[in-house]
Amino acid sequence: MAARNVEKMASIDAQLRLLVPLKISDDDKLVEYDALLLDRFLDILQELHGQEIRETVQECYELSAQYEGKNDTKKLEELGNVLTRLDPGDSIVVAKAFSHMLNLANLAEEVQNAYRRRIKLKKGDFADENSATTESDIEETIKRLVHDLKKSPEEVFDALKNQTVDLVLTAHPTQSVRRSLLQKHGRIRNCLAQLYAKDITPDDKQELDEALQREIQAAFRTDEIKRTPPTPQDEMRAGMSYFHETIWKGVPKFLRRVDTALKNIGINERVPYNAPLIQFSSWMGGDRDGNPRVTPEVTRDVCLLARMMAANLHYSQIEELMFELSMWRCTDELRVRSDELHRNSKRDAKHFIGYNS
Repeated sequence: MAARNVEKMASIDAQLRLLVPLKISDDDKLVEYDALLLDRFLDILQELHGQEIRETVQECYELSAQYEGKNDTKKLEELGNVLTRLDPGDSIVVAKAFSHMLNLANLAEEVQNAYRRRIKLKKGDFADENSATTESDIEETIKRLVHDLKKSPEEVFDALKNQTVDLVLTAHPTQSVRRSLLQKHGRIRNCLAQLYAKDITPDDKQELDEALQREIQAAFRTDEIKRTPPTPQDEMRAGMSYFHETIWKGVPKFLRRVDTALKNIGINERVPYNAPLIQFSSWMGGDRDGNPRVTPEVTRDVCLLARMMAANLHYSQIEELMFELSMWRCTDELRVRSDELHRNSKRDAKHFIGYNS
């Protein structure tokens, strides 16, 4: 059984290397990640739908890889013949399988991107651009502006302080991903990253591998399509989930990286906290381009919902800070400022619910 698994992994690995020959470098684990996820998924597919479906999916995958690698039209014709012979039920399973495989490939690439960035930081430089899998990050961009384009650090800093990236959230029904799937994808990504840690023990590796299989199966058995039309309020809740899951923690982390990148070029000043470097807008519940369900009342509800969610996020952060900021001595300047805030808070206390530590 072990020998068969090794042979199967080698076959998948070879097919993946045909698809991405230019992305392979000494520090590139993309193929390794992708092969592991694909191997686990095919085992689950066989368990749920049988050996025949697994072989069909694998055959389609290999024919696609061969066509992509050599541009052999005969392989494309063979692929078409395989697909046209499928009955409607099997066609749905095969289509869902490939949709899931593409999701897993994206997750593998996300983990690889994070891995490559850690490698860059350890080396103190950036990897060869010819083998890169993504565009440059903020630190590399700033270094190029200074070293290649001969911009002064002060020019870069001034430009950053006076620019704004406005990220607009939308809720197109054909582009939305269910929150349950997003959470499962996040857990798959975490399992994959931990599996390849250098200090992992055999027991931990076994537990993570089992968790990875559970999450892959749960994601595959989750309906990707929401069967009831979402209301504008539902769309807003789905959009706000991105703030809960990633944006709320991700934006401060990115801004700290900007500060670090500036420090590395000689700017010992942080980007001002009130500089509008990143801001967010939303079409959800406010578009007036023909959606008959978006009324003034709906827009009001969505605005109130967004405010409530924002308040909850800030409140949870304040709760964390209450335990983190346990220091009891401070400078005279800070004491004066805190006394002023305390007096103001007493005036506004009726608007807040008390919290007992």
